[in-house]
Amino acid sequence: MRLRPSPRAALVAMIVGAVLHTAAALWAWQTWGVFGRGNVLTWMDLPVSLLYLHLDGPTLLTWSLIAGGLQWAAIAAGLTLLLGRSARHRA
Repeated sequence: MRLRPSPRAALVAMIVGAVLHTAAALWAWQTWGVFGRGNVLTWMDLPVSLLYLHLDGPTLLTWSLIAGGLQWAAIAAGLTLLLGRSARHRA
C-alpha cells in the first residue's frame, strides 16, 4: 500500500519530530544539572508535562521521552499537513 504525498510527509514529520525530541531531551538530561534538567524537560514538553510533573529522576526522563515525543510528533505532523494544504494549488 502506497501512501499519498500528504500522509507520507506527515509520517516522516512525525518520525523526525520524535527523533528531535529524543535528542533534545537526552542532551538536556546529560548536560544540565540535577535541578535544571527537570525544569528544561518540563518547559520543553508543556502542556503534556503537567501530567508527569510530580515525577523525578529516570522516571521523569522516561515519561518525557514517551509523552513529550508523542506530543512533538503530533505537532510536527499537524504542521506538515497544515502547510501542505495551504500550499496546494486552488483551481
